[in-house]
Amino acid sequence: MTLIKKHRKNLIKKFEFIYKKEIILIKVKKNKLSKSYKLSLDKKDLNGLVSIPHHIKYDEGAEFAKENLDWLHEEIKKFKPIIRIDDGLQINFFDFIFEIKYISSTRNKVYLKNHTIEILSNKRHSSVLLKWMKDEVKNKSKEIINDFSEMLGVKVSKVKVSNSFSYWGSCNSKNEISINWRLIFCPQYILKYIIAHELSHLIEFNHSKNFWNLVDRLIPNRKDAQKWLKQNENYMYRLRFD
Repeated sequence: MTLIKKHRKNLIKKFEFIYKKEIILIKVKKNKLSKSYKLSLDKKDLNGLVSIPHHIKYDEGAEFAKENLDWLHEEIKKFKPIIRIDDGLQINFFDFIFEIKYISSTRNKVYLKNHTIEILSNKRHSSVLLKWMKDEVKNKSKEIINDFSEMLGVKVSKVKVSNSFSYWGSCNSKNEISINWRLIFCPQYILKYIIAHELSHLIEFNHSKNFWNLVDRLIPNRKDAQKWLKQNENYMYRLRFD
């Protein structure tokens, strides 16, 4: 057991367990809002996260995780093997499949040629590509938002790109919309669904029948989009630069 950091004045402690010949890391943190044990998977670091009430000992939180290692092990398997976004990888960008090609150059530039994405750079190819991806998602999202917001009669104040491992899109009371950059790996109708979902929340802050009616006005095939996301979201989280 090792104390690793402070989190809002609370301590987080980590534990390591061997399960089926694999090391599984468990982080246990105290949460003043927790009334019971809660075990979840950290999709970014692929370890277990246990939230416990303040009066519970860290060792007890770790023991709770130990009792559920089989579930956690199966969840982690869904995100393996990690797929490195690198030179030579063939990957879907919106509606088309491209091959990534790194080219040594003093310029930092990205070109689309036939079915190839050429990244020109001098040892910074991945960072240049990631910036390009985020810009592409942001620009495409703005186009869709302009069309959809006019249909709903809402106004978006700002469009941001997120690196979340827990949501594809979000909105707030300032009418700001955040879109996950990994949506570049989806068909465009998936991006449209996520945007329709968040824009509809600017009117209905729930998931009521009225909310879904708004979403369906913007994207009639939203059930197909939901099904696609359910089947493919783990794959998209497996795609990583590091």
